Amino acid sequence: MNGAERPGSANAGTIVAMYGPEAAGYQEIWAPELLPFGRLLVDALALDDSTAVLEVGCGVGLLLGYIATAAPNATVVGADLTFDMLRRAPARFRRLVMDAQRPALGGARFDAVVAPFMLFHLTHPLEALTGFRRLLRSGGRFGSATFGLRSPPPALAVWTEELDAAGAAEDPAAGGPADGEDRVNSASKMAAILGEAGFDDVTTQVVDWDRPWPREDFMRWRATLGPTHRRLRSLDEGARGRCIARVRARVESLPDEALIARSEVILSTARRGAGNR
Repeated sequence: MNGAERPGSANAGTIVAMYGPEAAGYQEIWAPELLPFGRLLVDALALDDSTAVLEVGCGVGLLLGYIATAAPNATVVGADLTFDMLRRAPARFRRLVMDAQRPALGGARFDAVVAPFMLFHLTHPLEALTGFRRLLRSGGRFGSATFGLRSPPPALAVWTEELDAAGAAEDPAAGGPADGEDRVNSASKMAAILGEAGFDDVTTQVVDWDRPWPREDFMRWRATLGPTHRRLRSLDEGARGRCIARVRARVESLPDEALIARSEVILSTARRGAGNR
């Protein structure tokens, strides 16, 4: 199939509904948390000789400036599915609303494609990777960051218990089409799927990420982003405030260890071979 014929991700609507209302909080809280790993990925790609670089799933565009510094002679383009995220990206960069499973670009035009923390959202990440390879010139580089094993902070259970007690609705995103996380959540799976997509010179690196959350930052994070935020939005203002107050009181009594989130981040790089179609 060519790019125009390829179907988009079946959960595209779910992703937009998740991230659109959370764009401001994502920019303030979550994008800075992910940025160091994006920088590691860019460094591993060695972009100094690039003339055109695409970041897919650029979100609010926090990594675009670092890409531009690493590739000083390149045109840097940011693409994301969610307009409300993309419009927050720096206006000095070219920006494109795009479904990663249906790249809206012609082939073989980039020296590098960077895809941090987005493959696991797609219903069919292999289709996206095959499309990314087609966007690369011969010898072009690809890099992704995905999550491996994840252990949420034990304090998150307090949120779940209090939201249940308050009668909050289930997370509306939980009922959508399944994402592709189980295809990309280990180094071996990433190596396999990149090979299946036709890439050469595949490398993977696992970086441990232990994040101890200060209590107030933890409260703001979970009240602003993710399933807990979406469930909170189903409550009226009064019930929402009471639920947050109960969570805060319980979290204050927990040991510091209960607020540590632990994750593996898998940094993967690959290359489009000279003979690949």
